[in-house]
Amino acid sequence: METHISFGSVGAALLLMTAALIAQDSVQAGTYKGQWTGATASGDIHITFRANGSGNLSPEVGFTLGDQEVTCKVLSFQAEGAKFKLVYEFAAQGTVLQSATEATMKGKTIEGTYKTTAGDQAIDSGTWKATAP
Repeated sequence: METHISFGSVGAALLLMTAALIAQDSVQAGTYKGQWTGATASGDIHITFRANGSGNLSPEVGFTLGDQEVTCKVLSFQAEGAKFKLVYEFAAQGTVLQSATEATMKGKTIEGTYKTTAGDQAIDSGTWKATAP
């Protein structure tokens, strides 16, 4: 019995496997919950990525500061493969603050760093990690 394997079918299989691996480590729609840790505080964080009408993702961010839930306004979001940059602002104790984060998605987990400023003054920096169910 003679077995014939065409290079076309092998190439197609490799292409599908590669596409599946790339999609696995790219920013995916869903809700991710976890913890953030800064120099002076820590708390919970949650980020939801929703597909918008243009085929891109729109993030929503919130976290806890002490026993307060903080809602954020997303100012910018850039994703490239498994990495993204996100800038958002929020109010704390009457002051408008801005956080810039850089993160990487690995499977269903996102890990990142952040820097929080008030104008040009550094306020806090730290790390965070969140996972989708």
